Amino acid sequence: MAGQVDNPFRIGERVSGYSFADRELEVARIREAMLSASSLLVYGPRRMGKSSTIYNAAESARTSRPKPIVVSADVATATNLFDVAGRLLRSLYLETRWLRLRLEDLLGGLAPRVTVKLDEHGGPPSITFGIDRRTASEEERRRAFEAVFERLSQVRESTRRPVAVVLDEFQAVTRFAGESSEWHLRDVMQRHGDLAFVCAGSQESLIHGMIGPDRAFYKMFDLLHLGPIDEQVFADWLEERLARGSGVATGVGMALVRMAGPRTQDVVQVARQLYFRGLAAGRRVEVADVQAAFDEVVRSEAPLLRSIWAELSAQQQDVLRVVALGVQRLYSAEVRDQYGLPGASSVHKAVETLVARGILVREGSAVTFDSPFFRRWVRTEVASDLG
Repeated sequence: MAGQVDNPFRIGERVSGYSFADRELEVARIREAMLSASSLLVYGPRRMGKSSTIYNAAESARTSRPKPIVVSADVATATNLFDVAGRLLRSLYLETRWLRLRLEDLLGGLAPRVTVKLDEHGGPPSITFGIDRRTASEEERRRAFEAVFERLSQVRESTRRPVAVVLDEFQAVTRFAGESSEWHLRDVMQRHGDLAFVCAGSQESLIHGMIGPDRAFYKMFDLLHLGPIDEQVFADWLEERLARGSGVATGVGMALVRMAGPRTQDVVQVARQLYFRGLAAGRRVEVADVQAAFDEVVRSEAPLLRSIWAELSAQQQDVLRVVALGVQRLYSAEVRDQYGLPGASSVHKAVETLVARGILVREGSAVTFDSPFFRRWVRTEVASDLG
């Protein structure tokens, strides 16, 4: 039981310390941006560890003097600028409690007016703007958003500390009012050049468009692409931690990376299962255990994968079957005839929809599954239907 509690492989949360995989160069780059009022865009595929990397950079930055103030908001789960503004204010409240600034000092005088509801259990307060969310105009939402940055600049001036703003999945801002939201955010960032901005995003096709020559963020950011960790470095990191459980055979780490990679979280998820597996068996884990642990993860996710599969059209399902078999050249007459796929235009439409939903991703001219677990499930459970 103690081994399970001490499992170093953690998923679904920001991790640090012993559970954080090697990202020293990236952490140092983000830390420097936070301390120097720079605008940095950290982008890359999902599940690469962007949130944890930024979190560790913030923790590292807080060891400097003067200690910076780092506020953050997840844009992806917001429905409008009120949400983003409120989250930044809550983050500011939590971040500055050690400065003993009164709530009135942080929020008083903001326009539009904010409403604060204290948590009866001592948690962070609920902070909302005193405007009807349903009837507020886009201009009122933008004024509320701008007011937060005005306050952040005031906090920076009064405390004489660096202030960094982290906007996670920042590309989602376009959902609020299209491209005009991009230009509005750019304008806010330019007017508050005394603040540092670290924006993160995982929808690379959208991000590439947003930083293109005819869009708002052209040459606005320094860029930091967060790709896969070096295979050997990652493999060594994995084996060192597996060795502290029930022991590990040489080669297990590389087998993990090759089977579940390249996304950091996917590899860690299988490593976590492998760690438990070794403890349960009371022996060191071997290379042969990697496939078994991988399949155990697939089985644990099967209910979710089945529900996703059921929502797809028959054409989309057939495309996924073919991709799961490792077949490329989906639009060729030969492949379509062999696997019973529809016309090239219909296959193209299915692929575009699957990419837009994040089920498939592009790798150069090829497409592949975003999730290695979904790929394995399709290959073993339904790909045989194609013969």
